[in-house]
Amino acid sequence: MSRKFLFGLLLSCLAIIILAPAPEAMEFPREGVPEIPNGVAEPFAGRWWLGFPEGTGTINGEPVVDCSSAVELTANGADKLSYKSSSGIETEFELMSFSGRTTWLPEWGESSIAVWVSKDEFFVYSVDLATGKARWGNPMVFRRC
Repeated sequence: MSRKFLFGLLLSCLAIIILAPAPEAMEFPREGVPEIPNGVAEPFAGRWWLGFPEGTGTINGEPVVDCSSAVELTANGADKLSYKSSSGIETEFELMSFSGRTTWLPEWGESSIAVWVSKDEFFVYSVDLATGKARWGNPMVFRRC
């Protein structure tokens, strides 16, 4: 084989790799269902299973928290939410409605964005403290127990 042919073949392969569309990450919901109000604590109240999204292209293991040791969310006024982890650690969030979703604002640290998919399930995305951008590709899923 000639060097020109090999060079052309290599160049063609490189062009295909560069110009081929990148595989897309699974699209998770970014806006909640309209029948559940955003920025309101009451719909979040209850005991919750905590895990990862399911679907084609996702890898699922055991939930982070199952219903035997559920996360507890309690409405503390119209726009405040108390979060009690399965290990008993408590924190409070102020809630704010924004663009069809609810932002959870802690006293300190990263905020989170909650997106309702049904009355018994919502996705939570953390927000990068340095950039202010949501981590849309890596949600946690809360399912009502």
